[in-house]
Amino acid sequence: MVFFCGQVSATKVSILTEHLSPFQIVTTNAIEGLSTEIVEATLAQAQYEYAISAHPWALSYRRAQHGKNTCIYSLARIPQRESLFKWVGHIASSTTSFYSLRNSQIIISTIEEAKKYNIAVIRDDVAHHFLLSKKFIENQNLYVVDNYDSLLKLLDLSSRHIDLVVLNDDLLRNRVNNLGETSKYKNVFQFKTLMLNFHFACSLNTEQVIIDNLINAMKLLEKSGVFLTIRKRWGKNMVSLIN
Repeated sequence: MVFFCGQVSATKVSILTEHLSPFQIVTTNAIEGLSTEIVEATLAQAQYEYAISAHPWALSYRRAQHGKNTCIYSLARIPQRESLFKWVGHIASSTTSFYSLRNSQIIISTIEEAKKYNIAVIRDDVAHHFLLSKKFIENQNLYVVDNYDSLLKLLDLSSRHIDLVVLNDDLLRNRVNNLGETSKYKNVFQFKTLMLNFHFACSLNTEQVIIDNLINAMKLLEKSGVFLTIRKRWGKNMVSLIN
């Protein structure tokens, strides 16, 4: 767990996230990344004291739904989540895909074709919710894990019979330590109907004045080009960033 604190307003906002490099990069002493810079700029502009903590995604996701004055990033905005949060603003958009081992013979041209394979996803991740909405069935062709390290290891464990995992297209490059390891995996299908529209959002128990101030801060920073500058700087080394 890692915390950052701003020191402006008497009202303190709790911010939850996960390690999702290069969007959120959690190290021993800091939380960095493209999304983190955008969220921190927003909080500074809105003049709120805050603390950021990083946990496995499912834990951050559950806490962010119910905590008082509690927010979360980077949260993909999809219909299933619309009524669960107060939405502050857009951070960035990115692509995601099915990945298999390099030596697999899997060929997919539609999401429906993927139903004949065993697929692993992160619990409460956008891909988890999206595939459930497409009638994939947990413990039948959809298997859920709690972190990305476990997700990739499942492909290597023949005893688990996992054929595919769902990953952001920059995540693999940032999770695997070297090019040789990265080459073990291949992209077999990029989603066209699941764009990762990452947002900053808060719980329904967050005071509306906080939401309004954060929304206004994000609009101002977007209009002034601050966010575009952040995205361009990080985007130089990314393949999936849309905007």
